[in-house]
Amino acid sequence: MQPQLCPIADCVRAKKRSIAWLILALAMALLVAGCAPADSTPQIVFVTETASPTPAVMVVTATYTAAPEESTAVPTETLPAPMDTAVPTATKKPLLLPTKQPLPTHTDTPEPAATDTPKPAATETPQPPADTPTPKPTSRPQASLSAYRVIYSNFDGGDETDEYKYSVWVMRGDGGAASELLRPAVEPAYSPNGKKVAYYRPFNGIWIYDLASKGANHVVVGDYAEFGSFSPDGKRLVFHEWVGNWWSADVYLFTMNPDGSDRTRLPQGIRPAWSPKGGLIAFDSCRGTNCGIFVVQPNGQGLRQVTSDGGGKVSWAPNGQRLVYSADNDGDPEICIVNLDGSGWKQLTKNKGNDTLPVFSPDGQYIYFLSDQNGTAWAIRVMRADGSDAKTVRKVGVPPRWQFSRLWVNWW
Repeated sequence: MQPQLCPIADCVRAKKRSIAWLILALAMALLVAGCAPADSTPQIVFVTETASPTPAVMVVTATYTAAPEESTAVPTETLPAPMDTAVPTATKKPLLLPTKQPLPTHTDTPEPAATDTPKPAATETPQPPADTPTPKPTSRPQASLSAYRVIYSNFDGGDETDEYKYSVWVMRGDGGAASELLRPAVEPAYSPNGKKVAYYRPFNGIWIYDLASKGANHVVVGDYAEFGSFSPDGKRLVFHEWVGNWWSADVYLFTMNPDGSDRTRLPQGIRPAWSPKGGLIAFDSCRGTNCGIFVVQPNGQGLRQVTSDGGGKVSWAPNGQRLVYSADNDGDPEICIVNLDGSGWKQLTKNKGNDTLPVFSPDGQYIYFLSDQNGTAWAIRVMRADGSDAKTVRKVGVPPRWQFSRLWVNWW
């Protein structure tokens, strides 16, 4: 069956009506869309009839979808999850708006309060009074007296020409654990490593005793070759030797090797002591009527006088910068101390008896010395390097020639 065609004129009229309807529908759609919100997305649907001679109904539908609304506040749903819900650490940070960075709270980046790092009060670090000297640091901690080994001379009493009345003893620095080491012997001095002892055997000369082998070598033969002591490296020995009266001006210092070889004569003097630094030898002597402490280099050069008070029996501080000695002040021997250049002189004792033959402890904290304790009894006493806290540690026997009853201190 063939489809029925409309007359041309009718078709033209129908076509015009359709176009008119189409224009009207578009206008209505635009009108409806213009009423939608500005941020919406309009959707337009047209339903039309195909062209026909008769009027047709055309339905126009316009819809729109509103865009999501932005908020200037952080939604409560975006805050961290409750504590009983496991949430990765990264999601626990508060949300940051693009236009404003929120400041971190004290739970995120805690700022220390004033009480977190308090400044110490004045009472927590007490300052010493102005008249109290600040203690100087030492190379090793403050030692107790028992940490020292003291080697000293002892005399049994009786006939002083009997060499077997003289002995050398060893004790702890507090006077304990005393025992006899050598007999006959007097005027002991340790080697730097503490393994040997140089001493004088009365009326026989200088010997060196080996503590390990317990053997002794006779290194200087002479009735009055005395007061032998080692150089700080242990490679040389210094001593004095005199002929006739021991106050004679013919007394000289000598150095030599510990085996007795390479003997070298130095200037006149007695009771030498080698500096712990090695560069000088101190001794007491007189030049005319000018008596006191002198120093000289081991080669005999650079003779120089340090004191002129007639003192002697000198010993060195461990730092090699001070000398302790005995000098007659107020009518009797007292312990004095002086800097190597002659400055800083100070009297450390003030008694009615004899205080003499001082020697430093190896750390420089104490000074040991021989004292007759105001004429009551001879003893070894000890005091701090400034002269304070003096005490007796052990009574000893001393011969009439007490000026040569040397003692020496080392570590135990």
